[in-house]
Amino acid sequence: MIDIATETDSHEVVFEPPAPGQWELETSHHGVRPLSPVLRGAYQRAFEAGIAEPLERYGLPLATVQARFVNGCLYMRPLAIGEKPGSTPKAPPPAFVMKLIARLHPELRRRAKIAERAFAERRWREEVDQWFDHDRSPQVDRNLALQAVRLSELDDGELAAHVATTMAHFEESARRNLATHGGDLIPSGDLLAHCEGWGVDANEAAALLAGSSPATIETAVILRPVAEAIAQGAVPVGSLASVDDVRSLGPDVRAAVDAWLELHAWRTVTSDDVDRPTLAEVPTLQLAALLGASGHLDVSEPDDDAIRSRVPAESRTLFDELLGEARYGHRQREDIRGLCWNWPCGLVRRSLLEAGRRLHASGRVHDVEHVVELFPEELNELLRNAEGPTADALAKRAAERDQVEAAPPPRLLGEPEPMPPLDAFPKAMARATVALMTNLGADATPPPGDDEPSTVSGIGIGDTPYRGRACVVRDLMLAFDQLEPGDVLVAPFTGPSTNSLMPVIGALVVEEGGAICHAAIVSREFGLPAVIGAHGATTRIPHGAQVEVDPTNGIVRVL
Repeated sequence: MIDIATETDSHEVVFEPPAPGQWELETSHHGVRPLSPVLRGAYQRAFEAGIAEPLERYGLPLATVQARFVNGCLYMRPLAIGEKPGSTPKAPPPAFVMKLIARLHPELRRRAKIAERAFAERRWREEVDQWFDHDRSPQVDRNLALQAVRLSELDDGELAAHVATTMAHFEESARRNLATHGGDLIPSGDLLAHCEGWGVDANEAAALLAGSSPATIETAVILRPVAEAIAQGAVPVGSLASVDDVRSLGPDVRAAVDAWLELHAWRTVTSDDVDRPTLAEVPTLQLAALLGASGHLDVSEPDDDAIRSRVPAESRTLFDELLGEARYGHRQREDIRGLCWNWPCGLVRRSLLEAGRRLHASGRVHDVEHVVELFPEELNELLRNAEGPTADALAKRAAERDQVEAAPPPRLLGEPEPMPPLDAFPKAMARATVALMTNLGADATPPPGDDEPSTVSGIGIGDTPYRGRACVVRDLMLAFDQLEPGDVLVAPFTGPSTNSLMPVIGALVVEEGGAICHAAIVSREFGLPAVIGAHGATTRIPHGAQVEVDPTNGIVRVL
């Protein structure tokens, strides 16, 4: 694992490219906060091993996407086939030369044939079917088995072994998540790319996928008996002050709450890192989600015909096919993420908290949470032999991560690199590449708009304005104590782990993300008005202010 850490004498954090080329900061899953040291190695290995698989499976001209840490922040750079890691990038050759290379280079020729077969066979369906028909249930069973381990009954050596087991489980599960990501990225990106050519923007096209992500609203479905019991009004809502109070509403309610907590309690909530809490640790959020449960999601069906009418008549059959395939693939996207990333990550945190409590009791850490500042080999030594970094050293690491986050990290490092001409590649290879690039582009934050002082703008989701109190949180951990039902949640980003918050809020505003990011997906599935990619929202909107979220125009106004 490479992690470049640079500071000046004045303790100013300096970011240098980890290698030649341009590197992009990964922000969509844990914001700009540096990743916890304990998770970095597993995260990097899972990322690089996993992402290489769909690139090959769909015939793209990329060997992998490199992942390197700079001051604990993950930066990425695609590595082309034939390019050596660490070499100085060269400008792509002229288009006619690139065409020759793409048809003569053995690996590129092989990839081109793979791309042809992938589209002919609709390979994404095989991946989606494999997940739902074969791999999903064993993944749930393995998560539950690790969750059932009684950590307090383990001695220190056994706990160290269990931490290693949960870490290995996270790494393999995260790798699998990325390895099959092509099953949703390619068909939905293919739809978005074609729609762009027909004059339909990414947000309009992505809206057609609403209703195709059942995992996003799983909490609402499981908790339907809770919503029905509360709606009957036999017990005043104000008298329900705890999760146990809700469970006491009846056997069906108790079963629903227990099933929900079994499947969701130990998932990370506000980040894909282990330094943020799981649902199990936040009873106030559990109660808020239960009281905010809705028996009916007021979500309109996508208007396929309105978009279809804008597609040239000769391409409408193709549009229908692309839409069907995109919906087929899209249903796995958040399901795999939750079961293969957020839950295994939460199980790592569960084991780390037990280790942290023991180390704190013995004076080896100042704070239980500082256990995440240890690298895995250091944690193993501390648990087994009481040897390793001092408590002061770990506190310093935690402070340094706070400093890096506050810097904040630059989005790009290194010099821009020109893209090779995509039309120089064989047709199917170019199509797969455009599909992936379009999807990733629609997931990314758009450039900032020219906002007025009292507004922020971004990509609007929905068509109904909403007014409410702004709950502004730079750290989603703080939302638990500050969020009130019906609030407009204003945050840096969201991920699948925050789905339990959605029934509580009235609208959503996030700084990060694009038309097909998690915040956009979850807003569509819950029928929440939202503005996505709203630069500066957490600093320009005062906490507690009355705001209007205008999704039609993609604007948030401070009233």
